[in-house]
Amino acid sequence: MNFKCAICGKEEDSLLRTNHKKLGAIKLCLGCWSKEQGKNNLLPLEGGNRCCG
Repeated sequence: MNFKCAICGKEEDSLLRTNHKKLGAIKLCLGCWSKEQGKNNLLPLEGGNRCCG
């Protein structure tokens, strides 16, 4: 089962889950994730292990 990137619509088996400043919680392909990270549009995911940071 393929999922679609929330930005480009590319279908992939695995996408990266992230919080986007404007779009909220979304899944992105690696290419869009890299572009959005470079634009500082991604926020840390809620929850998870925060013991080291």
